[in-house]
Amino acid sequence: MFDTNVDTAYVWVAVGAVSVAVLGVVTQLPTSAPPDGAAAAVMIDEVATGPPGSVAARELHASEWSLTGRQLGLRSESGTVHETLLCPVVPAVDTSLTAVLDGKRPSAVFGSPDEFRQATENATVDREQWRPAPERLTARRVTWGGVDVTLVG
Repeated sequence: MFDTNVDTAYVWVAVGAVSVAVLGVVTQLPTSAPPDGAAAAVMIDEVATGPPGSVAARELHASEWSLTGRQLGLRSESGTVHETLLCPVVPAVDTSLTAVLDGKRPSAVFGSPDEFRQATENATVDREQWRPAPERLTARRVTWGGVDVTLVG
């Protein structure tokens, strides 16, 4: 009546092993969601397809970002997301493009529309390059002298 069944020892060992495995998986799960790339992409697309002078900004919860033509990438300790944009955009990576993104007129920053066009072409990078992410992501559609671009930064 009080005999130990040999099979129960194997069951307890198996349950213990599964518990340790589940604990290992749970401790490796990220503690927060990856960045919301879809919302950022929608905001950029709304500006890029809007009328000239359109501008929008949103908080960005990411540690790094990349922008290559029509591809937005956001990265944090919780994961990496990539979103495809409707229209090509230009990252505002140098100080002159950042000034235009912040609201200065292109004519106040650049000597001619050709200089503005050259600056936007130089800022467009074909390969993915990760940069520290800003706290707020801003998109502005700028048109000047035949140059029509959407700056993002």
